[in-house]
Amino acid sequence: MVSILENLTQMVDLFGNVATSGPLSAVLVAMGALLVIGPSALLGYLAAGAFVDLVMPDSLGRSPPQQG
Repeated sequence: MVSILENLTQMVDLFGNVATSGPLSAVLVAMGALLVIGPSALLGYLAAGAFVDLVMPDSLGRSPPQQG
């Protein structure tokens, strides 16, 4: 667990150094982050919706009216 936190802080430092080395580097780092975080968030949203649909019953209200 400690090595994961150390690696995470080292990664933040390395990406920070790359992003601050020039304006083009900052744009490329931001676009890369957007291209990773965007689809990951969309996948998480779809997975959460599928889980909620699986757990929740089809009808939450009253029963359908009787015919006849």
